[in-house]
Amino acid sequence: MSDGSLLVALQLGDSALPIGRFAHSYGLETLLEDHPAAGEQEIAEIVETLVVESVGPLDGAAVAHAHRAAGNLAALLLLDRAVTARKLTAPSRAASTSCGRSLAALVAAVWDAPRTHEFAALVAAGRTAGNLAVVEGALAWEFGLDPRTAVALEVRGFAAGLLAVPVRLGRLSVRRSQALLTRLHPAIDRAVDAALTADLDDLRSVAPELELAAMAHRRREARLFRT
Repeated sequence: MSDGSLLVALQLGDSALPIGRFAHSYGLETLLEDHPAAGEQEIAEIVETLVVESVGPLDGAAVAHAHRAAGNLAALLLLDRAVTARKLTAPSRAASTSCGRSLAALVAAVWDAPRTHEFAALVAAGRTAGNLAVVEGALAWEFGLDPRTAVALEVRGFAAGLLAVPVRLGRLSVRRSQALLTRLHPAIDRAVDAALTADLDDLRSVAPELELAAMAHRRREARLFRT
């Protein structure tokens, strides 16, 4: 990886990147409120399950496929539709597309990315959903990131964002969240391995408990996160 590619990878993985990823709890806020006794071990199990059974096989695999399809607009549009079809609930679709549209809006404003510009422009115009994983994969290819690094950024970024939820809710310390993130490295590696070998027809996400919590979250009168 060149120095320029490394800098872009660090930028894409930076929590300061203004795409709104940390505005979403993906249902975890409601799940934790409904289970006040849930502690560090339960939180770790939830995040690991999502990494292995949801994020890796859907968003991680979508990043890998977008990396392969980048430069082929028709293939990116097809992949974007496939990802949307597998986001089974409105909250999961909203989180994916709102962050993806925000990232697409940065393409012209922040980076010189001519080969991704046409897809980003269609996302900005609302002509395709613009799922975050698809935009990320296309950008990663444009800037010379290898597929494994691109997928790892997506999976690790989701895990870090999810662990930020109990921190902001006062259920987990910042130090312990970092310890859990480090403990999750083997699970993240497994998810990345699986994502890199998944066929397009294999894209899937299995997270029924959290998806139900995300749907209930929308009806809460008071909430910190959007989803």
